[in-house]
Amino acid sequence: MSKSASLSNHPKELWILAVTELCERFAFWGVGNLLVLYLIESYQFSNVKATHIYGVFAGFSAFLPLVGGWIADRWNYQAPLFAGALINAIGCMLLASEMQSLLFVALAILAFGYGLFTPSILTILGHTYKDKEHLREAGFSIYYASINIGVFLALFSLGSIAKWINWRTAFIVAGTVQLIGLLPLIWYLCKHKASYHVLQEMKRQEHRKSPLTSGDWRKIWVIVIFCLFSLVFWASYIQGFSSMEIFVHQFMNKKIAGMELPEGMFLSSESFFLIVLAPCLAVLYAWLQKRKKDPSPATKTSLSFVFMAGCFLLMMLGSAQIPAGAASASVSSGYLLGAYFLMAVGEMLLAPVGLSMVSLLSPSRFTALLIGFWYVCVGVAFYLGGIIAGWMGKVESLSHFFSLFVFVTLIAAAILFFLSKKLTKMSRIDSHKTDSAPHIPK
Repeated sequence: MSKSASLSNHPKELWILAVTELCERFAFWGVGNLLVLYLIESYQFSNVKATHIYGVFAGFSAFLPLVGGWIADRWNYQAPLFAGALINAIGCMLLASEMQSLLFVALAILAFGYGLFTPSILTILGHTYKDKEHLREAGFSIYYASINIGVFLALFSLGSIAKWINWRTAFIVAGTVQLIGLLPLIWYLCKHKASYHVLQEMKRQEHRKSPLTSGDWRKIWVIVIFCLFSLVFWASYIQGFSSMEIFVHQFMNKKIAGMELPEGMFLSSESFFLIVLAPCLAVLYAWLQKRKKDPSPATKTSLSFVFMAGCFLLMMLGSAQIPAGAASASVSSGYLLGAYFLMAVGEMLLAPVGLSMVSLLSPSRFTALLIGFWYVCVGVAFYLGGIIAGWMGKVESLSHFFSLFVFVTLIAAAILFFLSKKLTKMSRIDSHKTDSAPHIPK
């Protein structure tokens, strides 16, 4: 590993924030990504109703970071982290009551906690790389891996607990892990108080500065364009935990070596692939940047759509032999695992790169707000994706259903590829972006 790619070169805060985020994502997306199965198994909701509720929950959750970002930019980045984590834990415990009358209240509380927590922690992470811009994308990739370690562990463990014990215990475990996640957060705010105070001072100084320049608006437009393209990606991605989750439940052979595995173990495979890919891509980005051959964010994003198209091409092939209207089948799990791997490659080329770009291009006083806007687009896409997942049983065949995502992602990839040079030019960073930052005391 080259010196520039060494993990020791990254800010120490990265690892503390990563553990904090791991626990938050364990609780939030552990519950969220198993929600469809929970609704079908515990409340006997139809597939259409379960995926619709999931789409509303995921969409509402991703809309709220816009509110959380607005609050953080005008208040501070510390209180929303604690409040969001505590609210998430409360939501998990309410779900553990297994009272249907509290179901939507618990989901709304979870969504609100996520909305408060997410923009603040990403703003703090972006600030830690203000003096190490060459490591920013690699750092966000490592951070993104921590998110998916949490999701992987949650799906693997909570899915198994739900199957072998009960759903109540699974939700209690999720809430407990979220509370444990407060410990590294307290450690961060005690050990890196000086760095955090510099971020607060930067925010105050930025609010006193002149109005946004034409260069600032140019970069904001780049963020908006990327966010709009991401709608297509995330509407396709959310199928992995809605229509593809139903595919696992009804149409896939879940036996390996003669033993039937819980659905959660298969659903956790995408997160497992993300964990494996993240350090590889972090090293690759640093190696390419050192040689000035690192692809632009627009190029990486266009490639992410190509990999997503490959994911659904495999799902097309796997479902080709399932007759129209079939209620069950025994398709090899190899198709699904291959699809999740390609989905993971696409996600690693889009999500951490996009978040890194937003934190870099956005004016300091609007960083959390624009991170919130990124998540709003994710939320809109998740809602639409949940609605589209409900079409699964209404189209001519499953193969035709999955082909829809092949075509739309390839079209998005082609358009973005042709726009990549223009977007790269618009994204040009002026030196004052990092040079104006106050000195961090040792």
